[in-house]
Amino acid sequence: MMARRKFLSAAAIIVGVYLIAPVVIFDFSSSAVPFDEENHAGKSVVIGPRPRAWVPFASHSSDYPGGSDYSPSAWPFKVWKPLCIAYSRHGGHELPSEWR
Repeated sequence: MMARRKFLSAAAIIVGVYLIAPVVIFDFSSSAVPFDEENHAGKSVVIGPRPRAWVPFASHSSDYPGGSDYSPSAWPFKVWKPLCIAYSRHGGHELPSEWR
């Protein structure tokens, strides 16, 4: 009985962290645009919310100073793919070709 309770407690903590972490990881006020795709079917392509600047390995360095490019294969977009898809669709944007 105690093992089951510990398992359920650990599962609840993991699910809670998964649901709360996007608030810390992503900046929902701006969108992450893929580095190799701009438009599809007349709509702009958006991967999801833009990861915050301190998140490691979330972006590539860009050609312009201080800029960042994003890829749908970066870890934040893979881990929270359902959230990113909902964010893109809610904003009326197209998904990247990798996810279509």
